Amino acid sequence: MGEYYLTFHPGSNFEIENYLEKNGMEVILPRMADIYHHLFLQHTIAEMDEFKVRYKLYDNLYARIGTKFVKIAKKHADKIASKHPLYEPEISIEEAAKYSDNLIHHSILSGESFLIAAHTLHFAEKGVRSFVLLQPFGCLPNHICGRGVIKRIKEMHPDIQILPLDYEPDVSFANIENRIQMLLMNIKNLKAAG
Repeated sequence: MGEYYLTFHPGSNFEIENYLEKNGMEVILPRMADIYHHLFLQHTIAEMDEFKVRYKLYDNLYARIGTKFVKIAKKHADKIASKHPLYEPEISIEEAAKYSDNLIHHSILSGESFLIAAHTLHFAEKGVRSFVLLQPFGCLPNHICGRGVIKRIKEMHPDIQILPLDYEPDVSFANIENRIQMLLMNIKNLKAAG
């Protein structure tokens, strides 16, 4: 998880998904719909409903109608995808907010914002023990909202590992690979000890 371009574009992240799978990891990516839902719609509704911020009528209608449209589209996509035996529906944006509101409020618009904490806490509760957080070097929204809550998340779930990976224009795959290999070694050591 992390910054959505790095998370979803294999050319920008050195095909990290394939690399992790080749090294025995199961990769669970966040859903793109939640990121767009939050970035373009949900934070506006949270500000209007919870903090009484006044927006122009157009912005108000855009957020509310857009949210209804996104929810209908996600419900339709879930219905189609549920035909696959391994499919698990994503938590709703409202459920995600409940996971992370005590760490970072869901109205904050800062990159992937509360979704990084919410998805980490959700999957940690389901038994996932290793997380890779991809972020561009110097991306303040991700460093504050993503990396900034790692310490608190690890206090809540001391048995999980979170590996933040910074990508910059001249970062090499060897640098990224070394950090991932340390994560994989830690996982093997924990399995051997447990």
